[in-house]
Amino acid sequence: MQMTWYDLQKIGFCLAVGLGIGWFHFGGLWLTLQRFAGARLFGLVFVASFLFRSFVTLAGVYFAANGEWVGMTACLGGILIMRKVFIVKMQPLAVFRAKGSPV
Repeated sequence: MQMTWYDLQKIGFCLAVGLGIGWFHFGGLWLTLQRFAGARLFGLVFVASFLFRSFVTLAGVYFAANGEWVGMTACLGGILIMRKVFIVKMQPLAVFRAKGSPV
């Protein structure tokens, strides 16, 4: 099977959509943890957020890829790239300890 210009455009589109979906998914996770960590019903809020983010993510991937596996794979690639970006950007700063520190 030979790749056409249309196929490359579809892969690029799905990759871009995957980046947006990943930003929505992991940004929503970060906001949920930041805003509701001390809430009384944190478990309920976390589960509701997870279900909503998962539904939007799966529906977005399916509709952007038009049900084709190549597009879904490109969307997954975009989501994984955004996951890595969030991991790098949101990690706490390293604490440099003095030599001989007890901790």
